[in-house]
This record gives sequence, structure tokens and C-alpha cells, in this order.
Amino acid sequence: MKHIIRTVLLTVFGLAAIAPQARADGWVSPFAGVNFGGSAGGKLGDVADDPSHFTWGVDVGGMLGGIFGAELDVAYAKNFFGSSDIGDNSILTIVPTAIVGIPIGGQHGAGIRPFVSGGIGLLRRNLDVSNISVFDDNKAVYTLGAGVMGYFGDHFGVRADYRYFRAFSVDDLNITSIDLNKDTFNYSRFTLGAIFRF
Repeated sequence: MKHIIRTVLLTVFGLAAIAPQARADGWVSPFAGVNFGGSAGGKLGDVADDPSHFTWGVDVGGMLGGIFGAELDVAYAKNFFGSSDIGDNSILTIVPTAIVGIPIGGQHGAGIRPFVSGGIGLLRRNLDVSNISVFDDNKAVYTLGAGVMGYFGDHFGVRADYRYFRAFSVDDLNITSIDLNKDTFNYSRFTLGAIFRF
């Protein structure tokens, strides 16, 4: 876990250092939201008040030339598989993504930027049931998404983001209390956050 955190921090600082030199439109965006559908269960409209669907994280990235860019998306969800009769469990995602977005209003001052994104990265899962480890593994995942950034001025705005996550490999676990069903691990995520542009 310490190795993962060290890698994330180095990547974040690297992006922050490179962005100004490349004259990028860079940002840091802390967010919170919900996981739903697929292995997470539930529909977006039904999970907002369920703590087990809560997720939080941060995006750090930048745009080059105003349209094409990249960011690192890091998110954590405690009790992803539920918290009632299931033991400790969580997921952590670390996913570098490419972004294509159109800056309506320009790269400075007020404006909006609708965008689409996609990337490949790491999903770390942990699940203990009755003090027995069911899995504690890393899986390669891909993500596709879309969203919008809205800026009130040069440096501050808000962001809404939808992403779909899906593992490349199929699970082969027969656990009736969670929705794995010997299928490919997948879920959707919707988040809202602040965005700080530099």
C-alpha cells in the first residue's frame, strides 16, 4: 500500500511540474460521489443515502492545446460490498486517463468544458468475510466516461463526472451474498467536485 501511495504522489507532483512548462491548462479536483450498478448494485437515483456506495478521491491533470489532455484519477470506497453482515472491504482505483474536451469560453476566465475520457489502470480490492480473506488482489481495469468542468473565473470551478469501470479478467467466485456471479467486475461512478485551475 505504501508503494502505491508513493507512486501516486510522484505522479501527481510530476504532472504539476510538467504542466506549467508545457503551458498546460492544469487542475486539481477533489471529489465525492457514489458507485452504482454492476458489482456495486443499485441505481444512481437509489443509492445517494447509502453509505456503502460513497466514494471520494482526486483528479490531477492538464490540457495541452486546449482540447487534448491527461489526468490521474484516484478514488477510494470503503465498504464497497456493503457493511451490514460483511466484514472489512474496500476498493481503490488508480487510473491514468486521456481527455478530449472543448473549452467553451477559452482556457482562462469563466467558461465550461464538456469532455470525454478513457484510460487503463489499477483496481485494488479487499474483502474479508467472518475474518476470512475472500480476496485481496489487484486487477487491471479500463474506464470510459464523460463530464463537464465549469469555471467561475481563472482558478476555481465545479466539476461533474460519470465513469464506467470494468476489469479485464473474469471473477470465478461463488459468493451468494455479493453480486460477483462469476462475471467481470464492473460498476459505474458519479461524482461532483471542486476544481482548482493553475
